[in-house]
Amino acid sequence: MAKQKTSSSTSELMLVNSASGEECRIAILQDGHLEELYSERVASATNVGNIYKGRVTNVEAAIQAAFVDYGQARAGFLHISDLHPRYFPGSKRTERVGRKIPRRDRPLIQDALKRGDEVLVQVLKEGIGTKGPTLTSYLSIPGRLVVMMPEMDRVGVSRKVEDPEKRREMREILDSVKLPEGFGFILRTAGFEKGKTELTRDVAYLTRLWKVMDKRIKTVATPCELYGETDLLIRTIRDVLRPSIDAIVVDCESAHERASAFLRVVAPRSAPKIIRYRGAAPIFHAFDVERQIEMIHSREVPLPSGGKLVIEQTEALVAIDVNSGRSRSARDSETNAYRTNCEAAEEICRQLRLRDLGGLVINDLIDMHMARHRRDIEERFRQCLKRDRAKAMVLPISEFGILEMTRQRMRPSLRKSHYMPCTQCDGHGETKTPESVGADAMREVGFLLQFERVKRVELVCSPRVASVLLSSRRRELVALEDGVQKKIEVRVSDAIAVDRVDYYAYDERNVDIDISKLPALKPPTVAQLELDDRTSAAEAKTKDQTATTSTKKRRRRRSASAPASAEPTAIQPEDLEPDEAQTKPDESTTEGTSEDTAGSKKKRRRRRRRSKVREEGSEDGAIRVHELANELNVRSREVLTRCGADDVPDITNHMSSMTSGAADQIRAWFARESSVGTVDGQAATSENGQTPGPGGTKKKSRRRRSKKRGQLTAEAPPAAPIAEEAPPDGATDNAQAAATGGATKKSRRRRRRSKPADEPISVATSAAVDPPSPPRRKTLYRSRVSVSKVVREEAPRTIDE
Repeated sequence: MAKQKTSSSTSELMLVNSASGEECRIAILQDGHLEELYSERVASATNVGNIYKGRVTNVEAAIQAAFVDYGQARAGFLHISDLHPRYFPGSKRTERVGRKIPRRDRPLIQDALKRGDEVLVQVLKEGIGTKGPTLTSYLSIPGRLVVMMPEMDRVGVSRKVEDPEKRREMREILDSVKLPEGFGFILRTAGFEKGKTELTRDVAYLTRLWKVMDKRIKTVATPCELYGETDLLIRTIRDVLRPSIDAIVVDCESAHERASAFLRVVAPRSAPKIIRYRGAAPIFHAFDVERQIEMIHSREVPLPSGGKLVIEQTEALVAIDVNSGRSRSARDSETNAYRTNCEAAEEICRQLRLRDLGGLVINDLIDMHMARHRRDIEERFRQCLKRDRAKAMVLPISEFGILEMTRQRMRPSLRKSHYMPCTQCDGHGETKTPESVGADAMREVGFLLQFERVKRVELVCSPRVASVLLSSRRRELVALEDGVQKKIEVRVSDAIAVDRVDYYAYDERNVDIDISKLPALKPPTVAQLELDDRTSAAEAKTKDQTATTSTKKRRRRRSASAPASAEPTAIQPEDLEPDEAQTKPDESTTEGTSEDTAGSKKKRRRRRRRSKVREEGSEDGAIRVHELANELNVRSREVLTRCGADDVPDITNHMSSMTSGAADQIRAWFARESSVGTVDGQAATSENGQTPGPGGTKKKSRRRRSKKRGQLTAEAPPAAPIAEEAPPDGATDNAQAAATGGATKKSRRRRRRSKPADEPISVATSAAVDPPSPPRRKTLYRSRVSVSKVVREEAPRTIDE
């Protein structure tokens, strides 16, 4: 087992950092290791130890305590166990030092104090969180060697001295000093082995202080301050200075002068050296103290063997978890756990002092099976806590490996003094998600809108919550507004927390309603719920009957479409566009294609929509530019150019619609151009078999196709007369539709893509229906495209002129 370090074999150093003037920090180093740290800001100096004359403002019999106004922001808490016997009803009683009257022998608080009574109180500990400061009526004025207690009897010795023989010696030293009547005295550990002269000087100093306080008690009105503790520098030198401290190093001239003057009064012979630090680097950086202070604020503290401590401070207790981490030096798990717990015991006691943690402390140690090891860890805790000025008590390790202990809480911890709770999570470290906050807001709004007085509800939330309410929950908001016929408004504020939503309610006159004063809803009974259920069912049935009666005159709803099938099905004429229905042959004599299957329902629906659009356009005489171009066998660009020349309004592209009057005007112009172009183009017709279109221009691609067809016609053998060949069923209709330009441009492109490259084309089918006038090769080509989709699986045929 590692040996415990003792103060007699090590040297200590006190560092005082007060150069900034805003904060005073005092560190005590033991061989360069930070052992104690005290910090206090000038603006937030503590009032622990101050004595006041206060007045009772309230007496609470339920908790047997009184609240006292002593001149500070919050009233102090005075429990019956801290009430001095001089305030007990009846005869005046005294109490011996160290012999406090037990709780069972004390009167009730309501019998001892009344509202308005004046009491002398001293602050035991500062208020933490929502709790007010804790007060006591047992007054104590500390000196460097002794502590004076007014209205007490006899003398005593500090409880930190546990050795009976040493306590007896200290009592004899105190009895040798002449003490004033009506006061009790306690000899401090610093007064042990001190002479009678030094003790007498300290007692005389405390007696002068009490005379000043007694004069203020009689002259100053209530509430008032009677005695105030000195600053942190003088208070630490008075209470902490011990013979093991070799020197005091101060970095401020004023602090150096005050410390020297105080030690010349209280310890002129035994005072340590006071050294003025004049280095360029800050004093805490020069002694490597800042790095150790940073670790105090950390959540995790490393151990020398590789383990670590995890410290969590809550309102109720302080939880410390011991983890072995990378500690693997021992030969077995029991020895490894014991060594890690030994290191943890020393570090836990050190961290409690440095962080000034108090209250209930729960230490989750590594499990040890040997009882000897557990007893050793408990004793190690007690030995390490003896150096602590705060009173502590340790319980044995439980079966779950938990060591429970308590430490006296004098003031807020070091972290509470330097940190503030997070404004977003209120110190929890977690916040609600925007989705959860939005769901809670919807429920709260629904509750507020049930009140008859509330006509409008306003929500104020963060941008992230507002985005949830106005996007994914917008339909719910609208449905809620429509259901109650009231208004809901959402306001965005960047200053509000993510998990917070403020609600404001207004009546019909737009007057603000106090939500906290709205009446509570009375829970419904089972009978009422059943009645509401039957009423709602009857209303729903009546509504269904009314809806059935009103829908008899309506058009029958279209039945659900059958699921898609892989079998080829024939396209019915009603599924095609009007012009395609005329050109489509009877499919009962042909085999269905892969395009005319049940999987092409989207295409059929698309055709029906186009047909409907054309029908609607034909009713009012409107026609699109590309449809008029197809009708005239010209390009859409030529129609657009003509529309610009004739100043036809609202014509921008090939999808623009024009009135019937404008279309007739364009047709008349192209008719005149066609009559002129027919006379001038007869020579060209005799050479290549092509007739120029009405516009007199052709695309290059069309010229190539016409030239190719002329070559095929020249190479083909002579065929029978056209009139003697019977066309297949439906070919006449297809040819007529192609001659009039009935097929749309998209349908022609679709059919070209579906035509195999090596498939022959039947000319006789379309040529049989040509008019007696000289055939137009372009019309003949379009007729072949119309029927190629159906007859592509027939036997090859020769191409006839």
